[in-house]
Amino acid sequence: MNYPIFFDSKNSLSLFGLQKNFKFIFELYKKKKLPKVLMLSGNKGSGKSTLVNHLLYSIFDFKNYNLEKLTFSDNSIFYKQFQNNIYSNIIYISGSDFKSVKVDNIRNLKATILQSTISNKDRFIVLDDIELFNHNSLNALLKIIEEPSKKNYFFLINNKTKPLLDTIKSRALEIKIILNESQRLEIIEKLVIFFNLELTLNPKSSQLSPGNFVKFNHICKEYNIIPTNDFVQNLTLLLNLYKKYKDVLFINLAFFIADNYFKNSKNQNLFKNNKIFEIKNFIFDNLNNFMLYNINQNSLINAVNDKLSYE
Repeated sequence: MNYPIFFDSKNSLSLFGLQKNFKFIFELYKKKKLPKVLMLSGNKGSGKSTLVNHLLYSIFDFKNYNLEKLTFSDNSIFYKQFQNNIYSNIIYISGSDFKSVKVDNIRNLKATILQSTISNKDRFIVLDDIELFNHNSLNALLKIIEEPSKKNYFFLINNKTKPLLDTIKSRALEIKIILNESQRLEIIEKLVIFFNLELTLNPKSSQLSPGNFVKFNHICKEYNIIPTNDFVQNLTLLLNLYKKYKDVLFINLAFFIADNYFKNSKNQNLFKNNKIFEIKNFIFDNLNNFMLYNINQNSLINAVNDKLSYE
């Protein structure tokens, strides 16, 4: 499925809201004090990947990076190489589809980083969604990061969607990316203006991270999904979209809309019901099962309708 450019953090030429984090890490590198393994932890969509990308822009193409405004030029040769994943001193592996990250991928990584870097420059290995790497891959990675070579730096991006091995966490300097409400709304506002987005969702009515907000907002606008509309109708549409595109974003949006449904003032009677947590957990569990085990969609919708009859 083709998404707008703002879905990819590599296209974020301006860094919003994480200035202090950027300057702290940049100064560590500048003073040659950057640890070999750095882990950025926080909610998905809070800007961790964008922060890492801007650090790489500033390191590998300093003349095209504006340190004062934290902006980068898209006319740079490095930018185009980075976009196309052909800059050899940057290795990017994502665990978002964790089944694709195999032990062999990590072993191949070891063989690669043992080779000399181009122009004797530093090399950066970015491991996104590190918490989704399987156990064997993480153990193989552990052996690599315990004794990295002098020119290799690891950026681990932990979205905290599941617990990460303590042995991995203990080898890294962890920087927690936590946005307060003011920062969250400010970043969303700047993203909306920068990408000229038309709002379908209300930033103040949810706790969505900036990244998740702009993505969910786009999907809602594209497919005419209004969270306050009929819940089962919205759920059915999102399940259909997931089956068509196999993109977990649609399931994540379904979780958000389900949560929004139970918080909606029109459903106050449901809140008074002793079965509220049972109903909500039932829906969440079955959304997970729908994605993981490909359970029958009609059966799921019918079961949800039955559960909601308690209302």
